Amino acid sequence: MKLLFENWRKFITEVEEPITTLRIFDFDETIAHTRSETRVTAPNGSSATLRDQKEFESYMQAAAKKEGISTFDPVSELQRVGYQIDLSDFAIVKDPDEITVVTSIIKDFPADSKTYIMTARRGQSLGPIMEYLDEIGIDSSNVRPIATQGESKGDVMVTMLRQKIMPDGKSNINRIEYYEDSQKNIDDVLQKVCSNKDIDHLKPDNFELIIYKVKNVAGQYVLQKIECE
Repeated sequence: MKLLFENWRKFITEVEEPITTLRIFDFDETIAHTRSETRVTAPNGSSATLRDQKEFESYMQAAAKKEGISTFDPVSELQRVGYQIDLSDFAIVKDPDEITVVTSIIKDFPADSKTYIMTARRGQSLGPIMEYLDEIGIDSSNVRPIATQGESKGDVMVTMLRQKIMPDGKSNINRIEYYEDSQKNIDDVLQKVCSNKDIDHLKPDNFELIIYKVKNVAGQYVLQKIECE
């Protein structure tokens, strides 16, 4: 948690820095495939083991609907109504396989950009993630980690845009490149950043949002480019 707050403080004090690009990378199924599982016991005693992002999102969405919960990330709310959700596997980087189509991009740090890992994992996972980056040859000192901890990634990106305002009233962020496997998160970012007219006045005239969806096709990871229309 301390690491998360330190990075946010660092971000919001760099208002005058001439950034042109934010490069934002999800971790699980984007930078690495891990063997992490989520174990859940519902209030009625039924249990489930969720083995990947799709199973996790499907279960949480169904449980949230059943309980009348409408928050973007319902984990904390579900726990409050009696769901036991074991996320301990996500406090470590468990048996990772590097997704090289993405990590080869991270390793190149353009001078006019800032690179972030933005994960829905909780704050205690950030240390192991940064250690893993070093293990695969990525200089973690050039990467800033953010644990969204239940907040939508679209909302976090909007906050980043709002925090960096230049004298002309525009954000100094001209381009966001976002690498992500989850369609739920991609849709959220498209809605909150691309289609959100409430922040149009903050966007520089040449602002771009480019999303690269990470897809596993027959065992091979590929990138699908999605542009803000």
